[in-house]
Amino acid sequence: MTRREPGPVHRRRGRRPLRSVALAVTVAVGAFGAASCSSSDDPSPTVEALQPITFEFSGDAATVNGEAIAAGTLADALEVFRAAPAALQAAFKEAELNQAGSDQPKPAIVANLLSTEISVKLIEEEVARRGLAVEANARTIGETQVKASFGDSLADQPDYEQELIDRYAMFVALDMALAGPGPDEAALRAAYDQDPAKYDRACAAHILVETEERANTLLAQLRAGADFAELAAANSTDPGSGAAGGELGCQARGVYVEQFEAAVWDGPLNEVQGPIRTDFGYHLIVVSERGPRTFEEARDDIADELGPAPFSALGSWLEAALPKATITVDARFGTWDSAAGQVVPVGVSAEGLELGPAGSGPAGSGPAVTGS
Repeated sequence: MTRREPGPVHRRRGRRPLRSVALAVTVAVGAFGAASCSSSDDPSPTVEALQPITFEFSGDAATVNGEAIAAGTLADALEVFRAAPAALQAAFKEAELNQAGSDQPKPAIVANLLSTEISVKLIEEEVARRGLAVEANARTIGETQVKASFGDSLADQPDYEQELIDRYAMFVALDMALAGPGPDEAALRAAYDQDPAKYDRACAAHILVETEERANTLLAQLRAGADFAELAAANSTDPGSGAAGGELGCQARGVYVEQFEAAVWDGPLNEVQGPIRTDFGYHLIVVSERGPRTFEEARDDIADELGPAPFSALGSWLEAALPKATITVDARFGTWDSAAGQVVPVGVSAEGLELGPAGSGPAGSGPAVTGS
């Protein structure tokens, strides 16, 4: 169930993934954003202690139902993100790993990583309990999503990238098992017969630039025989489609902003249209295909539409599983908030109030909070 991130010609819609799933997949796919958040969608509170908080990554950072999470696991992940700042930005929306004026990591990132490991531990337990095998399709989805989220930012960290792919594939496998078989053939056929035009598709590519003058310069090059995909890759300011030669894929009606939508659905086929102005800039557009699809062609999209949203089943399960689990967190790394299902960073209370440099006592000071 691969979904393209909305680009600068798409209307943004849909809902945010459940927070607990974001906790589990923070470093499995950056598309879900940073997980160290409160029960709202507000960003994490910033920890600004009077002096930098020092972390010591020995022993165990947490336990989940008696199973330990080694502090070294966090240290290893931090070293990956220290060496790959673009991956840090993708996973946590942070430009800097360290606290200001220090070589120590930000407490919110440490708590974020530990929250992830706690959720992953629970998911691993459930996958083992069910005896689930991770099939090839789940691995394909995992690889596609991790690559889409991180690009080549983990090219020098192949082992960690593969770990993220394996994790994401495991999440997909459990989500599918929890969601069940999905709608049957009769339900799929009924949905198609009710409104076949809903499944019409138009396949388009575009080049987006900032000025009409630049668009006209590129248009002249295209009319002189230049390759559309090459010009898009070299000139388009749309980061999502530019690298793919301007390709936007095949989309349903109502996906694009008004001016772009009219060109895609009402303009000529296989001709360059434009420049067309939208709030994002000036577009040169080519529509290669447009029209209805048969039931067989639309079947997979209908199944996705009628079935549960990706990770909704896993999210519901994790929301229920986290408060029931017996979880301990060493005070060096934060405190466990069982109601929120996450680790509260060192120096921040569960309500987001700044505290003194907590966790700065002797290493191995023991678990701070147990949720059961």
